[in-house]
Amino acid sequence: MLSRVANLIYWMARQLERAENTARIVDVNAQLVLDLQSRQAADDPRSWAPLVFVSGSEEQFHKLHGETVTERAVVEYMLFDRRNPSSIISCVSQARENARCIRDLISSEVWETLNTFFLKLNEDDYTRYAQTGSAEYLSGVKTQIQLFYGVAASMLPRGDAWWFFELGRHLERADNVSRIIDVKYYMLLPDVSVVGTSLDMVQWASVLRSCSGFEAFRRSRRGQLNLERVVDYLLRDELFPRSILFSVAEAEQALVHIAAAAPHSQENPASQLTVALRTELEQTDTTTVIADGLHEFLDGIQLKIEGIHAAVQSTFIDYPVAGAKVLA
Repeated sequence: MLSRVANLIYWMARQLERAENTARIVDVNAQLVLDLQSRQAADDPRSWAPLVFVSGSEEQFHKLHGETVTERAVVEYMLFDRRNPSSIISCVSQARENARCIRDLISSEVWETLNTFFLKLNEDDYTRYAQTGSAEYLSGVKTQIQLFYGVAASMLPRGDAWWFFELGRHLERADNVSRIIDVKYYMLLPDVSVVGTSLDMVQWASVLRSCSGFEAFRRSRRGQLNLERVVDYLLRDELFPRSILFSVAEAEQALVHIAAAAPHSQENPASQLTVALRTELEQTDTTTVIADGLHEFLDGIQLKIEGIHAAVQSTFIDYPVAGAKVLA
């Protein structure tokens, strides 16, 4: 496969997964704000500033929207602002453009599903979001992206294109689940007395629901909802498809398939870094992580995922052609 084509597919998957997870992050924050309204106003900066912080775009947000942090400013920035490359509209728009460039490699159903979603989303704005309601609107966004995944899984052959798609999707998912956990962590920092109360349980339930994991958690981890149990589930569960460990393991398998088609890259840095991160997660003690600093640990995971991404780019996309081997 041409590296240019592989890159388009890889980024199409990352952009769609980023759009879905942005919807999930905004959704969990909106639900947490509803739970916290007895203690603080919905437009209190403490309600929405953490969302901007954990998204990693705090400086750009303040440059575009000023120093005042409000619900409308954050929602518009993360959902509808084309100046934000990680907003939902920007991600879906770029994913559509990538898909357009490789239409000969994807079925017409895959293209039509993504194109229809973009055309509908392109007409939306904050007014539509407010009129529909945050939960219903964001649920619609997530459903449309899941529909695309279902069509793609049914139509795309399991060749290199599919494995680059899977690699991009699961790397992005691992990164963004860590950010969803971080949102909850920062929402409670101003008042640690809430930890362990009924409000704390409600909030962790909303985090699990934002990852579509509430029912799965209840079935596999019977007992009370609390910081340690929920974080361990989202970090290290081997069976839940949205846990960080599961996502990293899936990315590892995608790299195995990709490298199998290129024997000269079997021991590539991307695979080695992915195996190292998966091993670290398997050996992690959640209690120790929380005691040492959950935010710092999550930040470390995000940096390691960025390292894997850089290795993927250097190994399979931007490799120097001067020393490349010609395969018969």
